[in-house]
Amino acid sequence: MVIRLLGAVLLLACPAAAQVPSPAAEVSQSPALRSELEQLGVVAEALDRSLPSLTCQETAVSEIIDRGKVKKHVEFSATLRAVRTPGSALKESLSVTTLNGKPHSGANPGFPYFTNGGFDSAMVFFLPERQACYRFSLSPGRIDFETAADVEAHRQCRPDGVQGFALLDGEGNVIHMERHVSAQATNDFHLVPFAAIDFAPVTLNGQVFRLSQHLVSEGSIGRATGRFEATYSDCKLFTVSVKIGPATEVSPGDNGSEASPAASHP
Repeated sequence: MVIRLLGAVLLLACPAAAQVPSPAAEVSQSPALRSELEQLGVVAEALDRSLPSLTCQETAVSEIIDRGKVKKHVEFSATLRAVRTPGSALKESLSVTTLNGKPHSGANPGFPYFTNGGFDSAMVFFLPERQACYRFSLSPGRIDFETAADVEAHRQCRPDGVQGFALLDGEGNVIHMERHVSAQATNDFHLVPFAAIDFAPVTLNGQVFRLSQHLVSEGSIGRATGRFEATYSDCKLFTVSVKIGPATEVSPGDNGSEASPAASHP
């Protein structure tokens, strides 16, 4: 069962024209809050639009818990590849390398509960065009947010019933975020009811991105609870290498059907 966290972790993008907060909304914000939202907007835009294809090592636990007892438990490690194609979000793929402590190869196993999509959309709440969808309040080291009461008045928004907060470091960067969504949004938009993410800076192609480092998500499966916890490490640019082998002779009858030299892709 695949659940997309935070809508590929936080929210799924809503296709609509960009819209800025109304002047009335801006007046109600303190200068400190406006400054913090501007800073977080830049970070969110970098993840949404500039984050390049990357690969990370993922270590995770997937569980089903029923009335306080663990009914299913799977531990695995994997190589995660998140590849961006022109005009699209990152597309993730997973190659499991160990399963319950034993080496694993071949097709990926099924997991009791699984969440993916935690990189380019991790801070979607703070995208400049999405800030009108939420109401924010700032306190020392923390910013709280919830879906705006007039959410349906904005074309780029949707009634996701979000309530959440982010913890900030001394420079105003998000280091931890948690959020809940309403039961209706869970069904309507295929979001997990609860998710929490820890962030850490990673340099890719000379630019620093605040990437998801650790996430926890939970959701209902009938009367039971699904829980997924993952840690991401060693994130780096995703590249494809090509090995050029020795030239091979092609007979005239082959009509060029055999490549020379040969190329292989990992």
